[in-house]
Amino acid sequence: MATPVMDAALELPSGSTSYYFRTKQDLIDAVVARITESSRAAFEQVTSGDPVEVTVSYLADLLTERADQLRARHALTIDPTVEPAARDRLARCLFSAEGATELLGEVRQGEGFVALCEGLIAVALMRGYDRALGYDVESLRAPVARYLDGPRGVARTETIW
Repeated sequence: MATPVMDAALELPSGSTSYYFRTKQDLIDAVVARITESSRAAFEQVTSGDPVEVTVSYLADLLTERADQLRARHALTIDPTVEPAARDRLARCLFSAEGATELLGEVRQGEGFVALCEGLIAVALMRGYDRALGYDVESLRAPVARYLDGPRGVARTETIW
């Protein structure tokens, strides 16, 4: 059951959360659905153009406009009280391994690209994605370009972490 603490944190009348979400699992399912829906909508807005720029725009959106969703997703993914099936859905709600495979033409390349993107957002979250700390869109571009261009490809930027 959702708690009065959650209602207070959301500045809602007592009992509001449990009215809409009868169990913790119902609430988690709604969170997963919302993050998945937001991810698809955000990605659809940036799908045309250079794959590096599309990816960087999507990652930057995650780390700025959707940072609360990103933090909630990470917290729930490592919460041992969350059911394994829900953790699995959370793990797949931001990126499409199938879409990456389609883009790159090989399953391992697609899965590796998703892993790179997951790692970039995890590191940015841990270090604090903030221009004052030196993290910005350029910090994301170099590793994405390097992966997509290959180790011997021409780097699109010299900025690295």
